Amino acid sequence: MTESVQSEATDSPTIPSPLPWQAEQWQRLGAQWRAGRCPHALLFSGQPGLGKRRFAEAFAALTLCEQPRDGLACGACRGCRLWQAGSHPDFLRVEPEKPGGPLKVEQIRQLGGFVGRTSGREGARVVWLAPAEAMNVNAANALLKNLEEPSASVIFLLVTDSPSGLLPTIRSRCQSVAFPAPAGEPALRWLHEGGLDDRAARRALVLAGGAPLLAARLAEPESRELREQFMADLTALAQGGASSVTLAGRWEAPGDAADLGQLLQFWQHWVSQMLRARSCDLTADEQIMGLLQRLPGSGSESLRPLFGFNDQLLRARQSLVGGSNPNKRLLIEELLIRWAKLFK
Repeated sequence: MTESVQSEATDSPTIPSPLPWQAEQWQRLGAQWRAGRCPHALLFSGQPGLGKRRFAEAFAALTLCEQPRDGLACGACRGCRLWQAGSHPDFLRVEPEKPGGPLKVEQIRQLGGFVGRTSGREGARVVWLAPAEAMNVNAANALLKNLEEPSASVIFLLVTDSPSGLLPTIRSRCQSVAFPAPAGEPALRWLHEGGLDDRAARRALVLAGGAPLLAARLAEPESRELREQFMADLTALAQGGASSVTLAGRWEAPGDAADLGQLLQFWQHWVSQMLRARSCDLTADEQIMGLLQRLPGSGSESLRPLFGFNDQLLRARQSLVGGSNPNKRLLIEELLIRWAKLFK
């Protein structure tokens, strides 16, 4: 899952609403919609776990609603009922055929029939497309043709975790709607309402880079167990008690509790903790301190290889979301081999 943090999807038949930290974006787009000035293409971007897909769902429902109430879709009119049933003739959802797969050119070419016809209700027609970075070059060029010659009343809603993975010509034809990580208090309040205590919520938010939906997912027992096992394997590798090749086979496809990109994010978080603890003489948790004690050398020189490894982790994460489709087995194996060398 890339943004695809699965909790961003809305499987419930109820009409979604924007999340508390999305109020500014919602008010701005809602005002444009009511004034009849909504752009024909919107690009929702930000890190995974911020609720971009939910926001796009809510906005699509608003544009198709016949009797909006208080700036939201009413949930009761014919348009809302059709949308809830997944059968609205003026709404088209475009997503990969398989989770984590590409958006194919054939899928994009099918947009022609949808955008070319007239709305049966004389309202907006909405194309919801995610993740936009999953398009290959041919698919992106096919979409570009639709964006260059927009049909009247058609609105494209593109959702992406990685706008840099899109063609510049596509980005330039969309109004960008950025979703930064929210300030701590709104995110913590939302997690508290979901049942997390303050300590668990804060820890999960740090691991999630400030993204509340991802934090909620990371606080689940299955995700915690997976992180603990991953950390145990990294520790064993640092101690010379495990094989990089064997561990690469285990972790190239972590399973439902996380994807490889999330594992690399955890790994980078732990490396950052090591760097802070060593450079600032801070006391970290027992596992982090144990890894630090195994690093050869002392002082600032001992941190140079760790800084280099941190950069490599960042590049690996970027390659996973940037559309380059790297060989995951080779990627994780190379990282594990270099990690083991840090401690020799």
